Amino acid sequence: MRRLSSPWSELASHYAVVVVGSGYGGAITASRLARAGQQVCVLERGRELLPGDYPRTDAEFMSELQVHFDPEAAADVGSPTALFELHRGGDVSVVTGCGLGGTSLINANVAMRPDPRVFLDTRWPDAFRADVDGLLEDGFAWAEHMLRPLPYPEAAPPLATLVALARSAEKLGGTFRRPPLTVTFEEGVNAAGVRQGACTLCGDCMTGCNFGAKNSVLMNYLPDAHRHGAKLFTEVGVRYLARDGDRWRVYYRPMNAGRERFDAPDLWLTADRVILAAGTLGTAEILLRSKALGLPLSGQLGQRFSNNGDVMAFGYNTDVPVHGVGLGEAPAAGREPVGPTISGIIDDRATLRQEDGMVIENGAIPAALARPVTALLAAASALAGQDTDRGVIDRVEELARIADSAVRGPYHGAMRNTQTFLVMSHDDGAGQLRLSGDRVRVYWPDAGRQAVFTRVDERLRRATEALGGTFVRNPLWNKLTGHELLCTHPLGGCAMGERAEEGVVDHEGRVFAGPEGTEVHEGLYVIDGSVIPRPLGINPLLTISAVAERTVALMARRHGWSVDYSPVPEAPGPKPARPLAVQFTETMYGYISAGADEDFLRAGDPARRDTSPFRFIVTVDTRDLEATLAHPLHPMQLSGSVVAPVLSSRPMTVEHGVLHLMTHEGARPGGRRMRYQLPLVSESGERFFVDGYKDVHDDDGPDLWVDTTRLLVSIFHGEDASGPCIARGYLRLNAKDFAVQLSTLRVLHAQGTVQRLAALARFGRFFFGELFETYVRSKAA
Repeated sequence: MRRLSSPWSELASHYAVVVVGSGYGGAITASRLARAGQQVCVLERGRELLPGDYPRTDAEFMSELQVHFDPEAAADVGSPTALFELHRGGDVSVVTGCGLGGTSLINANVAMRPDPRVFLDTRWPDAFRADVDGLLEDGFAWAEHMLRPLPYPEAAPPLATLVALARSAEKLGGTFRRPPLTVTFEEGVNAAGVRQGACTLCGDCMTGCNFGAKNSVLMNYLPDAHRHGAKLFTEVGVRYLARDGDRWRVYYRPMNAGRERFDAPDLWLTADRVILAAGTLGTAEILLRSKALGLPLSGQLGQRFSNNGDVMAFGYNTDVPVHGVGLGEAPAAGREPVGPTISGIIDDRATLRQEDGMVIENGAIPAALARPVTALLAAASALAGQDTDRGVIDRVEELARIADSAVRGPYHGAMRNTQTFLVMSHDDGAGQLRLSGDRVRVYWPDAGRQAVFTRVDERLRRATEALGGTFVRNPLWNKLTGHELLCTHPLGGCAMGERAEEGVVDHEGRVFAGPEGTEVHEGLYVIDGSVIPRPLGINPLLTISAVAERTVALMARRHGWSVDYSPVPEAPGPKPARPLAVQFTETMYGYISAGADEDFLRAGDPARRDTSPFRFIVTVDTRDLEATLAHPLHPMQLSGSVVAPVLSSRPMTVEHGVLHLMTHEGARPGGRRMRYQLPLVSESGERFFVDGYKDVHDDDGPDLWVDTTRLLVSIFHGEDASGPCIARGYLRLNAKDFAVQLSTLRVLHAQGTVQRLAALARFGRFFFGELFETYVRSKAA
């Protein structure tokens, strides 16, 4: 499969449409608007992971885990672009996915429509309810066409976990069925022209599919968007929005570039239209920050949060084999297949009161979590488990299986006989999302004490009883945590409504422009699960996708665009591997003063009364290390920001800057020159150009440090050095910031530690070799 994303350093300063987020809402929006001929830019905070990149071991999983604890304390653990994001510190813990494709990368694939009664609820706007059989139905059809949900095939190998769930269904009396899954069971080309492999039945869907069989949006809508001209950028964390005349200004932070170590200001770009699709928590967080900074929005922002009635529990150490632990690899000879994460469902939605309905699904524990979950369940069952069968012999057998798992691992004994239960139901949707510190948190006291969870608890205990196991609730469900819920399907927070007094967006996804009335912000939309105004009682991915398809169709109709839904042929094969690149972030600061003819050092003398401070924070990137070293000018790309109050009251953005590293061009004989060229654009649209150089030459005395840390700069008005020179001065770098700069040094696209270290050595030999030639060998000669 071809890589789709570009680095943030290639971002332009303006786009017609900016889509924030790349899950179902963002991917569908990007695909359809690109097909409508719009210039689309997608900004994703996470990285692009392809099949083969997802964690298989517990160590690999830990490297892909980020945890947010108390938001006010800013207590975060893990990389901000790790695949699994766990939000703690609120009344509900929420799990989301972070990467190109969003949570679609790690969900459990079930694509079912909700009970039709869900759409009769008056919490949906009138125009939406009137359109259920119209554009919403079309949305479901298009989503099903692209995502291709199919049940686990009858002809496929039998699954012990499916047999066990059917046994529980007999006990409960619910309707047992195989739900449609966004999984490819036969190799072939999908609706986006992408060739996918067949499911290997390894059971690791929830840690990312390493075989290309999971129909995440990375396999369909996103490559379709890319193929139709959309630009996708990863490792870009959007912070907030501001209205700027007839455009939107989007403020963002590059991730993993080390800019935060220099307290760098946020970067920005502008857009005619912005579609927020950063997920329920991400979108609410961006809007809450924007509101705090002055953007007028509805007072309903953050209200109507729902966890979709999610419950996870376990039928631990049952009397029957389940084989519900992922394998990490395709099943080898003699290993029982696990199947997709979910393969069956007990559908108990045909209740007199819709709110009493629920679905119970089987699950699989991914291989990367198997060992820690083995220990966790053994402890939880001993402390709070409810053994559903009795007898001395049964107890001896149970203890023997626990010991077997402890000694031989999660594919034996108690864990081999453990069924995972996943439930969706109907909570009261009364949660709130609030900004605490710089992060969103869920405020929902006693959320877990609602009557619905008592009903779910009893149903799952009986489902476990049918298998003769020990019922173990979600480990967070205890008195110490206030019966904290674990949510994997967050909804609401930016719910749609008739007016701003009732919701955050209208039925078209347009954001209301204040606390009351129906006026909307022109060009600002929300298209993700946050607009859903109530729980769905079923896995929400298909409904979110259908609502997104409908919203984009309405957007196109409103603006007179035509979405081309024509099929596409098979996409070209993968591109060659990305070349090795080196990246680091640098800051320099000093003073400038007006005048084109003054000596640089006099113009930048801080003792002068007419000087003004000047600072840049730029990320330096080779893009292709070998090509950079081979070129006589050794060009490297510069991206970042400049703070210069005399030029602009707000930080300016560097657009496609260039560093020529240790070149002979322009240098004195026997020396080298490092030339910095920084085109700048201010928020008002005014442009400046910085032309600076470091004169690396062995003069009398110990001058190596000064030469490599002093930059002589000229400032021009306009797009390049052909404009009038309006200021000069010089910038410096101190030892502390130089040490920080070294800590930001990264090798990109390396395949393992050996290749990464070799690339660092290659870059170091070039840079320090040039210094050796200048300051040592020349003197020796």
